[in-house]
Amino acid sequence: MLFSATMGTKVDDLIKLSLKRPVRIAVSAKKGGATSEGGDDVEVAPRLEQEFVRVRSGNEGPQREAMLLSLLTRSFTSRTIAFFDTKYQAHRMTIIAGLCGIKCAELHGNLTQTQRLEALESFREGEADVLMATDLAARGLDVPDVDGVLNFEMPSRVDTYVHRIGRTARAGRGGRSCTLIGEGRRHLMKAVIRDAEEKSRREKETEGSRGVGMTPTKSGLIRSRTVPPAVILHFVAKIASLEPHIEEVQAAEAVARMDRLAEMEMTRANNIIVHGDEINNRPRKEWFASQDEKISAKEAAKEKLKKIEERAGMGQHRLTRKKRRMRLAKEEMLQYQEEMRREQEEAEAQGAPKKKMILTTDAAIKSTARAYKKEAEKKVKESGERSLFDEDTAREKKQRLREKKRKSAVTSDSLGDMGLFDEEKVTFAKKSKTVSMDKLPKSSYAFTEFDPDMMKQKKNKGKGVKAFKSKKKHKRR
Repeated sequence: MLFSATMGTKVDDLIKLSLKRPVRIAVSAKKGGATSEGGDDVEVAPRLEQEFVRVRSGNEGPQREAMLLSLLTRSFTSRTIAFFDTKYQAHRMTIIAGLCGIKCAELHGNLTQTQRLEALESFREGEADVLMATDLAARGLDVPDVDGVLNFEMPSRVDTYVHRIGRTARAGRGGRSCTLIGEGRRHLMKAVIRDAEEKSRREKETEGSRGVGMTPTKSGLIRSRTVPPAVILHFVAKIASLEPHIEEVQAAEAVARMDRLAEMEMTRANNIIVHGDEINNRPRKEWFASQDEKISAKEAAKEKLKKIEERAGMGQHRLTRKKRRMRLAKEEMLQYQEEMRREQEEAEAQGAPKKKMILTTDAAIKSTARAYKKEAEKKVKESGERSLFDEDTAREKKQRLREKKRKSAVTSDSLGDMGLFDEEKVTFAKKSKTVSMDKLPKSSYAFTEFDPDMMKQKKNKGKGVKAFKSKKKHKRR
């Protein structure tokens, strides 16, 4: 028979693998409970009273410690387990509660196994009224007659919260839990409240239908709790007054820890001196692989790496196209610099004056690349900060410059000399309908084979067969 408070998927797989036709008996089926937003099952004991104390964003720190101390002093005075998220906070609250006269013990990962067993036994026997613990005590411990559970912070998961408060209200008994919940984890509290409302609704439906063999899904009382501001201020001042004593206790514990480590080292050295031969004759512990297997694995790895280097050369086959081109350009540049250096040395050997050579190093290349990248990022940033009007203005300016370059390329001659026709004069002015051909201005040049009267004679005559035709007509053809 296997008894377990939680039955995970691994246990189910083990059952399917090892058992034949197993019978499962459950106190409360998971089908009766709702699930939180994260998909965690919310299964709470029916006789458990849940209380939530809201901690606002301005009350974090000493105020939260004061709230917990006030609850331990006034409401949860005996058989209480207080859960914390960190070992440091659990130990600090143990010191504070001890200075305030509360009998308490601590259970977390910084303790040795002997200290953990002693703390658990003192809480079971009733010597300690409060057990300050981390999630180490949230599962797997059966401590009878736990009256209350305090949560210094709401856990980040609903199932962790359920396991914590499951330390009380066990085996049909009642119990209380109180949680100091901050603003960031209120959605988890709402998930628990929604689950309780769903269970209450199903319970009413079950009673109304009067079904036989149906399991009721009761949920305990959930209510809000407040701590008066005057009480919080009183305990905040008390904790502030205890700060020097807390530091003294922590310093004494640090010294005791160093003494314990020194004693362990001394005991170890004494054992080596007394039982040195016996210790040396023992076989070495081999956890996963022996020493020979480790050496052979290292040699095999070296051999494999050597084969890869021989096959792949310098590893250029693994480079991207861009990196390969960059490496080739760098090699060519270094080769060119080496040739220039040799030529310079030969020229100096022949008596030529020494010239200063500018060698491009990796640092110079990287600095140039960084400057280029910085300039590109600056341009991108400026383009992102510009308005639409600025973009339109810049576009129009580029268009005007492009048009100006195009016109200058058309009007310039083949040699690019614009001063060849500076002295050119207009031979004929623009024709006008009112001005006759006799009144045309005379040309500054002496043309001998031009007769303006010929224009009058050929004005109204048709064109010949082989006469000049326009380019547009040729284009149409």
